[in-house]
Amino acid sequence: MADYKKHGYELVTDGYPADLTFDNDDKTAQNFTVHLKHQNIQSTEAKTVTETIHYQGAGNQTPADHTASVNFTRSVSTDAVTGEKTYGNWSANQSFDAVTSPELKGYTADKAQIDKQTVNGDSKDLAFTVTYTKDASTKPVNPSQPTTPAKPVQAGQAVATNFVDQRLPQTGETDQQHMTLSGLLLLAMSSVLGLFGMTKQRKE
Repeated sequence: MADYKKHGYELVTDGYPADLTFDNDDKTAQNFTVHLKHQNIQSTEAKTVTETIHYQGAGNQTPADHTASVNFTRSVSTDAVTGEKTYGNWSANQSFDAVTSPELKGYTADKAQIDKQTVNGDSKDLAFTVTYTKDASTKPVNPSQPTTPAKPVQAGQAVATNFVDQRLPQTGETDQQHMTLSGLLLLAMSSVLGLFGMTKQRKE
């Protein structure tokens, strides 16, 4: 019996009478029955499913990876004679909460969040990657100083004439002074001619 137990058998009943005595009479059968069964070893199997979110692209501002894990268990029955295993059901499904991608000044993530994930004991580990891209420059460009438009001339308003103070090389007089003298000379000549005409009319 010890040898059977060593090989994974378990005694159920041996049927051996307490008062049984063996003799050398070959004509009389002396039998008893031993009932054995395969021993089943019970154990529990555990499994961990992990979610990893890897962040990249923002230099020294890049957030550290986000990790979370959930655990599952199930019963296992192992036949001690054959080594065959019989598995029970995994424990209930579990979920990873949604994870919002961290906001970084000057960068935009390609995924605003990693949605809620539901897993079970047969699920593999989950891995996601969030990539940050540097935002385009939003600094306004200063336009060149615009030229102030000339004030329009209103109807009926005289346009002022700007005289440039230029001196004549011969006399050192300015253009304005020269024009004034010329005007006076013309006025004097007109007066003389007018007097001359009046004198002539009187003589006639």
